[in-house]
Order: sequence, then C-alpha cells, then structure tokens
Amino acid sequence: MIDKINSMDTEILKLLTLATSEKNSEKILEDYLGPSNKHLYVKRCNNVAVGCIGINISDGNSLTITHIAVGKPYQRNRNASEMIDFIKRVYKPSMIIAETDNEAVGFYQKYGFKINSLGEKYPNVERFQCSLIINHHKNDVSKGQTKKL
Repeated sequence: MIDKINSMDTEILKLLTLATSEKNSEKILEDYLGPSNKHLYVKRCNNVAVGCIGINISDGNSLTITHIAVGKPYQRNRNASEMIDFIKRVYKPSMIIAETDNEAVGFYQKYGFKINSLGEKYPNVERFQCSLIINHHKNDVSKGQTKKL
C-alpha cells in the first residue's frame, strides 16, 4: 500500500535519512508537508514503512524524484520500482527525472532510465542525471500505426 504523507512521522524521518543527512531530514519532511508541488509517499507492508518516494511536480508533463529510499531489509525486492510505478500511474508524466550518486545509478539504469554523468558535482562525488521518457499511448497513430474503426 502506498499513501501520501500528511503529517510528521518518525518512521518516515528514519527512511529519509537514507536519502539525505539526518540533520536535514526533519526540514525536508516539513517541506513536503507544506503547500507546494512537492509530495512524499510511503510504501507500507504489514503496517511497516519499507520505503518512501518524494516528488516535485515541475509542470503538467514531467516530475522529478527528489528522494527515494528503501529500508535495508527491504531492498532488492522491487519496492523502489513499485513506488516509481505508482507515481507513473497516478501522475501520468511524460518524463521522470532524478539525480543520484554512484551507489544508486545502477538501479535507475536497470529500471530503464537514461543515464548522463554530471561529473564531480561535489568533491570526489560523481553525480548522475537519470531521465525516463514515458509513452502512455502504446498504439499511437504518430508511430505510423493506424487504428481500425
């Protein structure tokens, strides 16, 4: 089950520390709770928060994954993929963008994101921009296919 976060939650704060520093996690959660284009969702299994995904809706066609985290015991079980699948279903973006480090770039690549190195954005830390173009119309006429009436 994936739900939107609407209040301060210590379980979610712990998950956010996996994607950011512990000292910043409370401020980041407050940003998601305020009125903005930012939304934070949590994936729960058996009433346990196993992962969270934060998004920023920049316009009607694209969104940015600002944070994604899965608790260590729940990693490599498709939890992060399921959260991205959820975001795709709910928001129907034409593009999803994320920025990540060397540790998580393999996940995005495996999911199907195009990877572009941003170089050392911070000293000794290579960053990557990940982008996923989504075609919601599999049988689109613009692809040269014709629809039978």
